[in-house]
Amino acid sequence: MACETQMDPGGAASPLPTSSPGWSALSRGSPPPWGQELHNGQVLTVLRINNSCAPISFDLGAAEEQLQAWGIQVPAEQYRSLVESALLEPQVRRYLIYNSRPVRLAFAAVFYMVVWANIYSTSQLFALGKHWAGVLLVTLAAVSVTLTLVVIFERHQKKANTNTDLRLTAANGSLLRHRVLLGVTDAVEGCQSVIQLWFVYFDVENCVQFLSDYVQEMKMSQESLLRSRLNQLCVVMETRVSPTVEGPEDDEDAPLLPRGPAPQERPLIQTHLHQLVPEAEPEEMAQQLLAVFGGYYTRLLVTSQLPQNMGIRHTDSPRVPCPCQLIEAYFLGKGCCPLLTR
Repeated sequence: MACETQMDPGGAASPLPTSSPGWSALSRGSPPPWGQELHNGQVLTVLRINNSCAPISFDLGAAEEQLQAWGIQVPAEQYRSLVESALLEPQVRRYLIYNSRPVRLAFAAVFYMVVWANIYSTSQLFALGKHWAGVLLVTLAAVSVTLTLVVIFERHQKKANTNTDLRLTAANGSLLRHRVLLGVTDAVEGCQSVIQLWFVYFDVENCVQFLSDYVQEMKMSQESLLRSRLNQLCVVMETRVSPTVEGPEDDEDAPLLPRGPAPQERPLIQTHLHQLVPEAEPEEMAQQLLAVFGGYYTRLLVTSQLPQNMGIRHTDSPRVPCPCQLIEAYFLGKGCCPLLTR
């Protein structure tokens, strides 16, 4: 059975139900409700593909038609290669599977049994495991250690993920001017791993202006803090380098017969750090910050994990902060804990 993007009867990519009212994705060719306007943070559509099969690809043509129904003209070819190279690489797909919630819970269960067995066997040396109170203490200790591990897992899920969120930087950079943000989540349906690509409407013009002023202020008064924050936004880039083989300069020195099959040389890999937000004008840095954190913001938005009670700035709901609030409070601000997880 071929693995394709799930479609509704009308032919468009089927949207997932969302918990927040007003979030919806249009069926193919159906116009938005009369008089309805788009609001910042509104989910436009979501594409789902089965990650358990190969090869796979997103049906971005269906998303293009749905965006056109909202009056957003974004050619799919403009960002197709950026999305597919970011999310459909084999190593990224494996990471999404191993980092999914069922796998983490399975690991926690195995971890609990191993910890319980180790603590129980150790308690036997002190004759504590033969009494029911000793067994209870062993169980409580194993549960406590396992819950600590689960809490660590959940805290990591609330941080920007270098392997998923930040890989959408280039795609979000090309879609900012169209007022669209992309984000990716994973889900498990039955025994199948599903990749979900979310399209969210957000007019970032006001966010760009705010961050431009904020970056300009930090350059004048807190330049060292700004530089240290931006130095965290670095990724390791690998480049293949082909070794040059120098042959004999004089043809007379070349052997008439080959000496044997030349051993295959492994390609040389050159690694270097690439800064995602380089030093530039404040407005350019603000736009790049929004592109870098656009995927992270979208993931927290659609999974209802955004911090609340931050006030209204560029959204209509006090419970939904805008991207510039998230960047200011959790990345550029003083005393911020590390926001990236790798």
